[in-house]
Amino acid sequence: MRPAGRILALLLVLATASGLHGRSRAASGDRPRVPGPDIAAFATNVDDIELTAIIEKLDSAELEKIGRDFSFSYRLKSITFQYKSPDRVRFAGRVPALGEAVVIINGPTRLFKIPRMRQRIEDLKLSPSRRLTLLEYGGIVSQDTLRFMQGKFLRQEPLDGADTSVYELRYRGVTSGSYYRVWIDPRTRLTAKREWFDSENRLKATFRYLDPRQVGSGVWLPETVEVDNAEGKVGAVTRLDAVRINQGLSDALFRVGTQ
Repeated sequence: MRPAGRILALLLVLATASGLHGRSRAASGDRPRVPGPDIAAFATNVDDIELTAIIEKLDSAELEKIGRDFSFSYRLKSITFQYKSPDRVRFAGRVPALGEAVVIINGPTRLFKIPRMRQRIEDLKLSPSRRLTLLEYGGIVSQDTLRFMQGKFLRQEPLDGADTSVYELRYRGVTSGSYYRVWIDPRTRLTAKREWFDSENRLKATFRYLDPRQVGSGVWLPETVEVDNAEGKVGAVTRLDAVRINQGLSDALFRVGTQ
């Protein structure tokens, strides 16, 4: 991969930092599926969020088992993440010798900006799995996510002392492809655990959102996020710091037109 491509991958993969140990069953599962609460009942409403993600632990060899870009991406020791409703995210990190590299996702449109390189705009309407939301970054289920993903209730299951609700999340209008399984704590409405499967029902990675803390009225975020590969080996640990919510982030931060 060329340096520019690696830098773009670096910014994108950081949005998926988290984890757990061990493998679960594939999407079909053995247990019967029973009616349960609509996943929309666990959606968190927030106008905007800003935080800093700091890489505290890294095992490049284990991350490469998820994907080669996972290892390279964590060379950025910190990244600034910003979200604004509806459906806009921005994350940036400083690249040695190049300055600040930025990725903006505004709905289905994604913009890359790297100093001294040509910016690139992509349409993700037909590639919803390449979009990133508060779910991937902080375990928050938002209405934005549910506009292009749909959840199917699987079961209630104890996890770390909490009776969580387990859902399968797939992309709307896509008959095959990767998908998630999520464990949601009803007390915080925060995802405690997320598993990522490929189109062949093989586990790619497991994410865990740890040490939840209330950062605003009805808004919870994890303090620590871990990512494990399919073998249950820890690849990285990220700490979410300097969290601020509903501060009125400017729309200009998320502009994706010609700049």
